[in-house]
Amino acid sequence: MDCKNHPGVAATTRCVGCAEPFCKNCVVDIQGQSYCGACKTMAVAGAPMVDMATIPCKEADEALKYAIIGIFCFGVILGPVAISKALNAKKMIALNPRLSGSGKVTASLIIGTIAFILSVLGIIRIAGNMSHNP
Repeated sequence: MDCKNHPGVAATTRCVGCAEPFCKNCVVDIQGQSYCGACKTMAVAGAPMVDMATIPCKEADEALKYAIIGIFCFGVILGPVAISKALNAKKMIALNPRLSGSGKVTASLIIGTIAFILSVLGIIRIAGNMSHNP
């Protein structure tokens, strides 16, 4: 991985504030933590780095909403939609370390799968009852 500021130069660490990769010349040590130029100003000012460093993943929020609604209705449709959105959000979070929401992604995958399975079982049960009762 290359330094964000110096293409072709190997990154040696990530900034604690923004999680971007940097070489040793681009970071400063503040209280045992490595910060880039932009984040060191916030660190010295005492700004809450966690709030500034993370961005909620909207796709993870959407996936969780679809999964929860799918448990109660239309799970055969909303379950797979939730799973698809969760997998997309998982890819986005993996590509951008500043995105948060991996817990929501996991919950969406589990709930979406359960919603789909329960809906399919319900449909099979209804179809079975219809075939036994003319």
